[in-house]
Amino acid sequence: TSHEYAKSDEKTLLNRLENYKSNHLLFMYDFSVPFDNNMSERDLRKVKNRQKMSGGFRKESGNEMYCSILTIVETLKRRNLGLIENLKKLFVGTPAIF
Repeated sequence: TSHEYAKSDEKTLLNRLENYKSNHLLFMYDFSVPFDNNMSERDLRKVKNRQKMSGGFRKESGNEMYCSILTIVETLKRRNLGLIENLKKLFVGTPAIF
């Protein structure tokens, strides 16, 4: 096979591509599956920009809080739920998304 000359990292990747071929190519058969992972990359970009602009988070708790807030906001946006109304509900104790 072509795997015998590959280094360990490359071999691992080739094996994973072979074993999960149907997963990797699912977008070709099911058009509802996106062919890229841009949504994930866009979500990560927000955190990376925040890190660059402020030089990172001073405390781990600040990092966790930022990610929690971002998760709630992005979930509300993706579900087309009103942002302000649902953030108010969250503070009152009656969140709509959980």
